[in-house]
Amino acid sequence: MSAPEAIKDIGCIVMASGLSARYGRDKLLEMLGNREIILHTVGSLSAAGFMPLVVTRSEAVAALMKREAVACALHDGPLKSDTMRAGLEALPPDAAGWLFMPADQPLAQPASLRRLAARFLNCPARAVRLGFGADAGSPVLFPAACRSALLAYRGDRGGMDVLKERRIPCDVVSAEYAWELWDVDTPEGMDRLREVYSQFVRS
Repeated sequence: MSAPEAIKDIGCIVMASGLSARYGRDKLLEMLGNREIILHTVGSLSAAGFMPLVVTRSEAVAALMKREAVACALHDGPLKSDTMRAGLEALPPDAAGWLFMPADQPLAQPASLRRLAARFLNCPARAVRLGFGADAGSPVLFPAACRSALLAYRGDRGGMDVLKERRIPCDVVSAEYAWELWDVDTPEGMDRLREVYSQFVRS
């Protein structure tokens, strides 16, 4: 099986259940260029070879995914672990691994995401995350054997707790640019994203 085909066997969960409390409105529906933030994230994953599933509590986000023919799971759990569980339960249980991608990280580039997948597929017993320099960030790709522990996890800190508890090593694959790791928390953060997008990303 070629690398692009193997990437499709990795379960890809886009975490889109935040309330955007610091932003003041749904940041995932804010425009970056001519597309919503979340569509940039989904588009980069798709271009890298993944088959993303968006997991959200937002009816508006779910409606956008339906319009764009993107797979989506709607749930109502308040915790990050609820989002993770909803995604895991909506995907086939025999995936090669589990990628969790924040929906508000729209500048991650397909080439970096492909390198992340390639590192994992070369050694699928280890977790892998995207980083830059001394910073380790998201997304994080978990071994297939972590599924039951991820399903059982309860909390709002994320799956890194599972890796620590199971003592699973986690490699870091470097993105080409630091800004690929940026997410959106505030309107000021959105302004910073738009500046980078207009200078370096928009074709």
